[in-house]
Amino acid sequence: MSRTQRKRFFTAMLFAAAILTAGCAADDKPPPGIPDAGPQPKLLSDLSAVSDAPIDPLGANAVPAPGEGLLRDQAAVSAGPRTFETEPGISRQVGTERNPGTVRLLNDKAAKFGNFSAVILDRVYVQLTIAEKTEDISRTKLPTELKPVVITAILDKSGKLTELILEQHSGKAKIDQMMIDVCKKGIWYENPPAAALSGDGNYKLTIRMKLENFASSDERHWSFITNLALGIG
Repeated sequence: MSRTQRKRFFTAMLFAAAILTAGCAADDKPPPGIPDAGPQPKLLSDLSAVSDAPIDPLGANAVPAPGEGLLRDQAAVSAGPRTFETEPGISRQVGTERNPGTVRLLNDKAAKFGNFSAVILDRVYVQLTIAEKTEDISRTKLPTELKPVVITAILDKSGKLTELILEQHSGKAKIDQMMIDVCKKGIWYENPPAAALSGDGNYKLTIRMKLENFASSDERHWSFITNLALGIG
């Protein structure tokens, strides 16, 4: 190889080495930063940070949306009027297979104000299903001759419960007391219909509840058949 050829060869080798070194240096550069994606999720340890509204863990104070209460029909919707709202005395099935129940209206006035009646019955029934699952009640074997509990509830013009009158004892004190507690929690109504007022300027509701043992999975705790009815005086 001549001197001129050797010079060209070494020049080419140096040029190739320079390109390789530059490529390696480029590979060593850190990757570009990830653009800011905005605020990240924040773990909430204080539920009051979500809303200033009071927390109702049982949801017992929520007014059922139309068609979504416990009294809704499970069958296809009929084009005609709902039997529950127009005919007193007709029982409607509610609850579950394990905790069956019925609700009904006791008189024409309750049927006339069907929406008002349905909301009150929904709220009372929800509280009943909670009370029936407590240890004290669920362990109770009821006598077969147990009578219905009958309570008169008095609401003022604003729909606030002001008085409960135990009209008929069931024959078992703990069931009477359970129903009184249930009525205290479940009976109230915002902006009740003025036309449903009684002659003395209050709302008078008659609540009738009969309880029966239904089934037990462990021979100690019971589920119940709950029959609930409401009238307006």
